[in-house]
Amino acid sequence: MLALSAGEVRAALLGDILKPFASVEETYDSNIFRVRDRDQLKALTGSDRLDDFITVWTVGTGIRYTLGGQGLNLLLKRDFIRYSRHGDQDADSDTATGNLALTVVDKVKINIDGVYSKIPESRAGYRSAGLNKITNIAGGISAGYETTAGIGFEAAYRRVWVDFSLPELKANEYSIDRYSGTVSYRLSTEAKVYASYLRDYTNYDEDSQSAFGPVNNNSVSDSVRLGLDKTFSPKTSVSGYVGYLDRRYKAFSVSDFNGLIGRAEVRYGLTAKLGLLVNAERQLYEETFTDRIYSVNDAVGADLVYQITAKTKVSVFDRLIWKRFKDIPDSGVPKRTDRLNEIGALIEWAPLGGLHLNLGYRYSRRTSDDHTFDFDDHTVTTGIGYDFR
Repeated sequence: MLALSAGEVRAALLGDILKPFASVEETYDSNIFRVRDRDQLKALTGSDRLDDFITVWTVGTGIRYTLGGQGLNLLLKRDFIRYSRHGDQDADSDTATGNLALTVVDKVKINIDGVYSKIPESRAGYRSAGLNKITNIAGGISAGYETTAGIGFEAAYRRVWVDFSLPELKANEYSIDRYSGTVSYRLSTEAKVYASYLRDYTNYDEDSQSAFGPVNNNSVSDSVRLGLDKTFSPKTSVSGYVGYLDRRYKAFSVSDFNGLIGRAEVRYGLTAKLGLLVNAERQLYEETFTDRIYSVNDAVGADLVYQITAKTKVSVFDRLIWKRFKDIPDSGVPKRTDRLNEIGALIEWAPLGGLHLNLGYRYSRRTSDDHTFDFDDHTVTTGIGYDFR
């Protein structure tokens, strides 16, 4: 006969299954609307107040349960975002994710996951006095198998829905059906090469407007990737891929585009306490600005992390992004290229148990051929939180 006290049951439930957490952060933001100057803000909102203090309360829990070769992971989180002076920008942010990992006969691994989020969109992404909240719902399933010789196979399907709260952005709402397949070969326990193929079917709820009238933006895209993951030591690794993307529009072929894509990341342990992360990326993104087809996005970045003590860590980062827009031929829109630079630093301190404190600074600057999209922004954030472990 087994007897457990109520205290032991609660400890097992909280320690092994439920992982609740809570935090509060206070941020000073010098340019909350990401505008060029006070005159542009006044024309947009009627006010010339650029800065504000923002308080974010966060509560949530992780749920982890394992039994044999099966595992369930859930995350539930809500942020309460409150502005000191711009009360019309107050919002709540909700996130829920789930993942079920199964191992069935003959070591076939099945993964089922889902995501729901409703969060305020970054002000760098749009111009409006109103607050835009993005609702993202996604779910998918994948099945994979790796032979004793190190050859692996994986097939996956994923469905994505994206909606916007602002009425003027309704034409940008879309859904994606994604099918993918991957073949991999494990060179050793520390190295793997792979080849992937993805096909996306993208469908918009409404036609968009262009210089040529209403346009149906539904499209099909194919992409291939050849990649490598290699670990040299617990603190040193290399990963990345090179690939090619081809997108074709069903009703407006002049918008078709294609090109090279890729990503590379290097993690390097300079010393036992000092680590460096360097990454570079090129992606092609479909654009919803009027008469812009897509953009070529090149990015490079570096993070330097120093573990001062077992409980104190400091990190600095620098990121550069070049965004070159490609337009519908003969649409008459002016050329546009954006350059975004972000630099910052963060100090984190975990004095005991699940208690953690942080202090961070970030500077963001965007310059564009279209100067209405220029902005400078400084943010300073301090916070305290607790995670049950």
